Amino acid sequence: MNADIMLKKKEDAVSPVIGVMLMLVVTIVIAAVVAAFAGGIATDTEPTPSVVLSADVYATGPKVTLQSLSGDRLEVSKLDVKVYSEDGALIAKENAITGNDGNYFNPGTILTVTLTVQDGKEIKAGDNVQIVVTSNEKHTVFNKEVIVKA
Repeated sequence: MNADIMLKKKEDAVSPVIGVMLMLVVTIVIAAVVAAFAGGIATDTEPTPSVVLSADVYATGPKVTLQSLSGDRLEVSKLDVKVYSEDGALIAKENAITGNDGNYFNPGTILTVTLTVQDGKEIKAGDNVQIVVTSNEKHTVFNKEVIVKA
């Protein structure tokens, strides 16, 4: 009768090996979830557009002309154009964009960007300025120093 009691006890218990295995699996799953969120898998990322642009700044207007030489097409409504002085101060920013063939800035097209000059600033021919073009308010697609034309 003692043997029957001992067998029933062994049948009712869970093996310590199974318990350890379950704890390990739970720990690994929790670690994987934490690593995925810490690594940014849950964030909504948008790739930075890859484009080759050329740009000129003109004192008359003032305006900037942008030409897309190659690369991705850019959504015109999401473009932001700013002009900075050599010391990094904002001189002018985009007021209006014209000359595109629709909602997108495609390779081979030229955009004319009318600028609004900031208070107390001016754009003069011969000045060295920095043009910064961003897309979607976060991706810098063009950042270059140019000399202002007349």
